[in-house]
Amino acid sequence: MKTIFLVDDSATILLSISNILAKAGYATEKASSGEEALKKFQAGIKIDLLITDLNMPGINGIELIKEVRKLPAYKF
Repeated sequence: MKTIFLVDDSATILLSISNILAKAGYATEKASSGEEALKKFQAGIKIDLLITDLNMPGINGIELIKEVRKLPAYKF
C-alpha cells in the first residue's frame, strides 16, 4: 500500500482528503504544520507522495519541500 503524507493547517482539509484517499486504497500520514511534518521526516517517516498546503504559518509548503529535499532519503 502506498503512503501519502498530507500537510495542511486546516483540519477540515486534512480530514476530507485523508478520507478520500483512504477510500481509494491509500494509507495516509498527516501533519498540521510544516514544523510537525519536518519533525516526522527527520524521525525517518517513509512515504511515497507528499501533498502540502503552500500557505501555512511558520514553515510554508515551499520551505518544507526545500528542507525535505536536503534529507538523504528524499534528496531525489
